Amino acid sequence: MALIPILSSGLVIASVGQAVPFSTLAKGFVSGMHEPAQVVIRSRDEWVAVWGRHARAQGRPPSAPPVDFSRDMVVGVFMGERGTGGYEIEITRVERADSQLRVYQRSRDPEPGAMVTQMLTQPYHVIKLPRHDGPLVFLREDPSR
Repeated sequence: MALIPILSSGLVIASVGQAVPFSTLAKGFVSGMHEPAQVVIRSRDEWVAVWGRHARAQGRPPSAPPVDFSRDMVVGVFMGERGTGGYEIEITRVERADSQLRVYQRSRDPEPGAMVTQMLTQPYHVIKLPRHDGPLVFLREDPSR
């Protein structure tokens, strides 16, 4: 399994790195990933395994989006299972600082008393970005930003 333990830090206030472009491969609220996870995927075999686990929650699971792992890699954040709707997780930006990639993520909980769907949800965001074989760190951003 390609669930890689990654150094995760607390709240982030400022950034000093160079922006790294990325594109969203998948973002939503229904996933087979029921536990919180941060994944870094650098091979097709890892991608197929993680995508299969993620997509199994859908009636007709779609094929994994194509990725050329000689040039690109995949990073994903999974919030884990929540008891209602109204939760969200997203990757807001990626930066390169020295030899390290920094992946900034933000999560939101529903406001107290908010009208939310009464179903189990598993918020997630999966991105594709240029391949980087060095260290990667996930950082949390303030939800109010």
